[in-house]
Amino acid sequence: MSDFFPLECADSLYSIGLLVKQRRLQHKQRQKDLAASLSMSERTVRKIEAGDPSVELRSFMLVLWQLGLVQEVFQNLQAKPITVLNAFDSSNARRVRLPKAREDF
Repeated sequence: MSDFFPLECADSLYSIGLLVKQRRLQHKQRQKDLAASLSMSERTVRKIEAGDPSVELRSFMLVLWQLGLVQEVFQNLQAKPITVLNAFDSSNARRVRLPKAREDF
C-alpha cells in the first residue's frame, strides 16, 4: 500500500482535528473522558486531533457526532443532499466497462 496522501487532504484532516480539540476543550472534557464515552482508546482520540489519516472512519465519525460537529464539518453536503433517487437518475448514468481483451497472440 502506498504512503501517498494528498496535501490538501492532510490539511483538511489537520483543520478538523484542531476543531475537534477546540470543541472538546469547550466542553471541558479530557481526551480520556471522550475516549471512554465512545468506547475507544485515548490514542485514537489523540490521532484524530492530530489529523492522522490512519484513523478508522467509524471512530472519526463517532468523535464528530459526540462533539456535535458532524453538521459543521459536512455543511457543504447539507446544501445539496444526495439521495438514492437523484444519484442514479442522471442522464449520464451508465455502467463503466473495461474494454474486452483482444486475442492477439
